Amino acid sequence: MIQYFKSLFFSDTGKDTGIVFLGTLINVTVGGLFFILAPRILGPSDYGLFATVVATGLMAAAIANFGIDTGILRFAKGNREQFNKIFSLAFKSYIVLGVLVALIGVLLSGFIANFLNQSSITTLLRLAFSGSILLLLTNFFIASLQAKREFLKASIVNILSNTIRLLILAIGAYFFTINLYFITALFFFVTIISVAVGKLWLPFEFQAIEKSQAIEFYKYNFWIASALVISSIPFDNYFLIRIAGPVQAGLYSAPFKLLTFAYQFGGNFTRVLASRFASFDNDQKAKEFTFRAIPFPLIFILGLTILFFISRPIVTLVFGEEYIQATEVLQVLSIGFIFFFASTIPSSIILYYFGKPKISFVITLIRYVLFVVLLALLVPLYNAKGGAFAFSVSEFFAFLLMGGYVFIKFSKNDH
Repeated sequence: MIQYFKSLFFSDTGKDTGIVFLGTLINVTVGGLFFILAPRILGPSDYGLFATVVATGLMAAAIANFGIDTGILRFAKGNREQFNKIFSLAFKSYIVLGVLVALIGVLLSGFIANFLNQSSITTLLRLAFSGSILLLLTNFFIASLQAKREFLKASIVNILSNTIRLLILAIGAYFFTINLYFITALFFFVTIISVAVGKLWLPFEFQAIEKSQAIEFYKYNFWIASALVISSIPFDNYFLIRIAGPVQAGLYSAPFKLLTFAYQFGGNFTRVLASRFASFDNDQKAKEFTFRAIPFPLIFILGLTILFFISRPIVTLVFGEEYIQATEVLQVLSIGFIFFFASTIPSSIILYYFGKPKISFVITLIRYVLFVVLLALLVPLYNAKGGAFAFSVSEFFAFLLMGGYVFIKFSKNDH
């Protein structure tokens, strides 16, 4: 048993996962401190508005992403020329899509604010849409460095903006009163530092790519993009702020942000898996690697289980007595994130080994249709807790669908 774990953690996958784990842990800690200070500084109502604006900016970045980071991880391999071609195509696509989505978002900011019955956040939404371009470019450099298996550099690029954002917030909070506008601008525009460092560490030459390769790249990304568009819409924030108000949105968003370490660990873990699953040419290799990878998500699932039982002291310690009603919200959300993390391996198999982004899209569509239906039913009755229940139930069904598809696919291939 000792030898097994030794060989597991000292394998290439183990080393890369270790780097990703450490980098993500630092990033989550630094980023988490920002999202601990922000709710305390703003209070539940303003924090609910801030969380909704941030979620909208992240939605814009995800829509403009068009699944391109996934395409980078799948197609950027081989010699330097091939890397340059994929990076060139991806970078140009990001610039065009990023500017287009940002402009549309700025024009629609007033409409979105009025739809949410919060006309005061129009300017904040414009800041978010403008800053989404920097988020997009940061994501480009992180994905490209990960595609080259330079996980340490990718982690540092990710950590930098969070660290400086936290320092500026702490210094600002000490010397003067922080308001909603300052904290929103800080969140989005500090990422220019990560973009600058990413550019320094990823020098590449712009090269033309064959039309057939570009078509294959975009064809693969289409279904990923479709899934991203659906999954990036902050249905939970929008339902809560429109139906239950900013305070309930804040009580939901604070524990949700606390749990986004699972999203970061899960997302980065799938990127470690991506190049491996993409390289396998038969089911036996994919299955063997799957069993070797399983212990990693199990560790995080154990951590989320412990968090469930210590939610009350965590909420009180992290957010203060003002957020005590968020305790049950944190408990319910932690269950949902357990199923999210359990889905990382089957999701990676579907995308990178089977190469079936369309299946990923269909599952995502089913998951979010269920999510929206549950939000419509539960938020009017249970407010923030209803949003948490909707999230966890939909994550459970997504896990069942992904796991079931992988199991059936492997079973059919055995016969």
